[in-house]
Amino acid sequence: MKRISTFFEIIVSIALLFFGLYMLYEASSNKSTNEAAILIGGAVCFTLGIMTLISAVKSLLWHRRMLRHTMSDDDMDTSSPEHNHG
Repeated sequence: MKRISTFFEIIVSIALLFFGLYMLYEASSNKSTNEAAILIGGAVCFTLGIMTLISAVKSLLWHRRMLRHTMSDDDMDTSSPEHNHG
C-alpha cells in the first residue's frame, strides 16, 4: 500500500514540476497581464514539485533499504546452526 502512495506522490510531483515550469515560461514570455502572479505561482508549484519528488524518492529508498535489511535478517536466521537443533 505504501508503494502505491509513493508512486502517486511521484506522479503528482512530476505534474507540479511541469505545471510550474509552464507557468514560469508563460510569465517570462511577457504575453500575460499578471506576470508577477503567474511567476509566483509557477515558482511555488515548481518548489512544491521538487520537495514532493525528493520526499517520495527518499521514501522509496528507505523502504527498499528496510526490505533488504529484513531479507538479510531472515536469511541469517534460517541458516544459523543454533536454530537447527533438532
